[in-house]
Order: sequence, then structure tokens, then C-alpha cells
Amino acid sequence: MTIHRHPGPGSARRRARWRDDTGSVSTEIVLSYVPLMVLATVAIVACLRLVSANLDVNAAAAAAARQASLARSPAAAVADGQDTAAATLQGRDITCSPRTVTVDAGGLAPGGQVAVTVTCTVALQDLYGLGLPGTVRITGTARQPVDTYIGEQQP
Repeated sequence: MTIHRHPGPGSARRRARWRDDTGSVSTEIVLSYVPLMVLATVAIVACLRLVSANLDVNAAAAAAARQASLARSPAAAVADGQDTAAATLQGRDITCSPRTVTVDAGGLAPGGQVAVTVTCTVALQDLYGLGLPGTVRITGTARQPVDTYIGEQQP
């Protein structure tokens, strides 16, 4: 026995309404997901820029402290530390400009310690949509012991 169902008078309206929903997922993606993905991409770029600047600043401080600890005078330690930090941060103007380098060579004596502080300003104003501040300051400090036998004559 076969039962045939005949659609009622309202079924044509329901089918027409269902057909009108075609393509609505594409519209939802365009209107909601795309802006969210753009904001997520901008947030990732901001995080990468800050992490990269932090790594660069710490590397520059460590290299500058090492070079300053090898100097023979406090004036030479300051000059060597600033030159080394500038050379390490060369080409990083997008993520690190302006920058300051402070060398504390007061402990430049055998067994003493030299400290270098590098401060960098990271620009974020070109990343729109996240409400980030225009710039962020990142500071890195490194200390390096001065060789105990510095300046002694070899036999």
C-alpha cells in the first residue's frame, strides 16, 4: 500500500521562504568574520612587533655590556657600549626608534661590574582598530662582570 501525501496550501510558502535563505552564510562571513579576522591579524602583528623589539633591546643591552666590560677606561666603556648597542639595533628603526643607551661604567675595575640600559620606543600608531597606545617604551638592562685580571701584564 502506498500513501501519497499532498502538500497543503501553506507548504508552497514555506518552501519559498527556505529558498530565500540561500547565500545567507556567505553574507554572515563577509559581515562578521572578515572584520574579526582583520582585527586578529592586527593584534598578532602588534604582539610580534613588541616581542621582536623586546628581544632586540635585550640583545643590544647584553652585547653593549660585554663590549663595555672589555674597555680599559670608563670613557672608552661608555663609547664602546653605545657604539655596540647602536650597531646591534641598526636597521630596527620601524620597531625601535628613538632609542637611548645608558652605560654605567662606575664599576670598571677588576672584579667590578658594568651595566648597560637600552630604552626603545616601539611605534604602534600605524596599527588601527585595537585601541593601542601610539608608542610603547621597552627597556632592557644587562650587567657584565669585569675580568679580574684586566690590565695585568702577562709574564
